Amino acid sequence: MKSNTEANENIENQENNPAEETDAAVNQEETEDVSVEATEEQEEQDNKQVENLAEKLEEVKDKLLRKAAEFDNFRKRTAKEKTENFSLGICEAVEKLLPVLDNLDRAIGSAEANDDKDGLLDGIIMVRKQFIDSLNDIGVSEIAAVGEEFNPEKHNAVMMEESDKPSGTVTDEFAKGYIYQNGDIERVVRHSMVKVST
Repeated sequence: MKSNTEANENIENQENNPAEETDAAVNQEETEDVSVEATEEQEEQDNKQVENLAEKLEEVKDKLLRKAAEFDNFRKRTAKEKTENFSLGICEAVEKLLPVLDNLDRAIGSAEANDDKDGLLDGIIMVRKQFIDSLNDIGVSEIAAVGEEFNPEKHNAVMMEESDKPSGTVTDEFAKGYIYQNGDIERVVRHSMVKVST
């Protein structure tokens, strides 16, 4: 605690030095003004920086939304094209097979009209040849089986038998297999059902 004497001296000093007191007050006000101005400038800079970042964020969000919309449109367009291409392929394949159906209808009509069995058999053989040609036109051909070495990628062994043929040779075919070929693409449509020697 300050003594009364010290307190009195402080009062006397303040009374004796009014200029010093005024200078101190002015200096304090100037310091406060400079501090307030610096704080306002910093706040203004921070606000500008926040505005700039907000603008950049909006730009990025806009770009992201545009890319998402573009991708969605691409996905829908691709799905539509895939469906159209598949439909076009089906139509082209059926168009090649329709003449076979027409000839089968003619053969049935001819068989009903007369009793010529040989003529009917010849007609059916011709229609079968036409059908095979139509399959070849769309890239589908028979899989060679009898006498060939068993190939699990093309043949389906349903029976095994002892034979004078080398082991693993196809000896009989119960149902023909078919394969689709187009350039480098090769896909089995149906495996041949075969009997294989042991």
